[in-house]
Amino acid sequence: MGRITMQVDAEVEDGYGPEEAAETLGKGIATIWRWLRDDKIAAIRVGGRVLIPRKEIDRLKKQDLPARKRVGLSE
Repeated sequence: MGRITMQVDAEVEDGYGPEEAAETLGKGIATIWRWLRDDKIAAIRVGGRVLIPRKEIDRLKKQDLPARKRVGLSE
């Protein structure tokens, strides 16, 4: 199955790196990378960098996303 390339109207300066997007959305970095891999969120790839447009972050903020699950030992 081939990849579909999507043109996004956004400035490179107006984007978030995956780590910043994860922090902004309250998600884990693995979740952001999984969403990128599964094409659930739009991204701009410039050289070796991946940027998520501000419009995409705003769209995700408006959605009712489940809270980040924290896994660890009970105290």
